[in-house]
Amino acid sequence: MGHDLSFRPLRREDFPALSAWLADPAVQPWWVERSDPEGVDAHYGPSVDGDRRTEHFVIVAEGRDVGMVQRYRNSEWPEWDHAIGIAGAASIDYLLGAEADRGRGLGSAAIAAFTDEVFAAYPDVEVVVAAPQQANAASWRALEKAGFTRVWEGILDSDDPSDAGPAYVYVRRRPTTVTV
Repeated sequence: MGHDLSFRPLRREDFPALSAWLADPAVQPWWVERSDPEGVDAHYGPSVDGDRRTEHFVIVAEGRDVGMVQRYRNSEWPEWDHAIGIAGAASIDYLLGAEADRGRGLGSAAIAAFTDEVFAAYPDVEVVVAAPQQANAASWRALEKAGFTRVWEGILDSDDPSDAGPAYVYVRRRPTTVTV
């Protein structure tokens, strides 16, 4: 089933929707951060204002804002780069904000499409990484459907509470082009 997907940069006008998505009981266990307006502004405001170490985008499906996805070169975050241990990688994180948008292939379609955009935006990156919690079966199943491969499982050495506990590391390598 195809999905009409696009991604646009997160804007301050999106903060109320992002706040609601982060407060959703299905999202809260995996995005351990404040969902109140002040917390959202403190966490996402720097990116909107020009700090491009992490780039945040709204997932638009069939003309509706349905979630958020972010990308970053691991080298921009040395502790994370060390914890993941994959040279030259970029990472993604993602969420679908409403229950009605989950469980119908939208997440895996968004992950696959956004990963292609990561490769296009970061020509020096050879692998895209995602590190869901082991208990977040919906997330790691969506990654597998989007062409990611599990390469590691264990406890990540990270100070981010969203990374606490047993995790998996998934990768999708840049497609190789074959010349004839």
